[in-house]
Amino acid sequence: LAGIVMANSLHFVRRKEPVLEAVRGYLRPEGRLLLVEYNTDRGNVWVPHPLSYPKWEQLAARCGFARTELLATRPSSFLGEFYAAASYPL
Repeated sequence: LAGIVMANSLHFVRRKEPVLEAVRGYLRPEGRLLLVEYNTDRGNVWVPHPLSYPKWEQLAARCGFARTELLATRPSSFLGEFYAAASYPL
C-alpha cells in the first residue's frame, strides 16, 4: 500500500507495537502512515491509551519507521489537542 491512515483508532490499543509492525509490513518502501491522535499521554474511559507526539516519534522509530514529521495540530475540547503526523518506513 502507498499509504495508511489511522485516525482516532490507535488510542484504543494498549500494546501498540504489534499493530504498528503489521501496518509497516503492509506499506511499500515509499509509503507512509498518517496518524491522527490526541496529543496527550493521559487517557480516560473513552480514550484509554492516547499518545503525545513526542511519544509517537519514539514509538514509530522502535517499530521500524525511519522518519516521522508533525503535519498539523488542532485544538480539541475533549483532550486539549489533536495532531496529525506522517511516518515513513525504513
